[in-house]
Amino acid sequence: MHRLSQPLRAALRALSRPAARRAGGNAARSTLLGPSGCNPLADYDDLPAPLREWLAQAAMPWSPRSALRIWRRVLRRSGGDVRRAQQEMSRIEAERLAEDVARVWGPTHPYLHARGRGDGGPTPPR
Repeated sequence: MHRLSQPLRAALRALSRPAARRAGGNAARSTLLGPSGCNPLADYDDLPAPLREWLAQAAMPWSPRSALRIWRRVLRRSGGDVRRAQQEMSRIEAERLAEDVARVWGPTHPYLHARGRGDGGPTPPR
């Protein structure tokens, strides 16, 4: 068995340390997981199926966390009726969109006038 000299042993240890840190250290510093290390895709997968169904057609980019918080509230208010809860989510989303539209594009935007007609959609082209 060969004995390594003390300087050579120290040099080999110094070379192997960054490689060991690299294996898990850089992955944990990824910005793709967000600042707290949360995983939005896993959070989305954990949502109830009716909420995921509603989110698939939603106009806004809801975070899984805020969608679930509101979903629980509207599902409780609807007495557990999933269809009514989905309709309520759509109503809440339309209100938030209207607020954003008014703030960004002003009160004369066609989306706001279409909501006044009760159909919730944009004004059709003529």
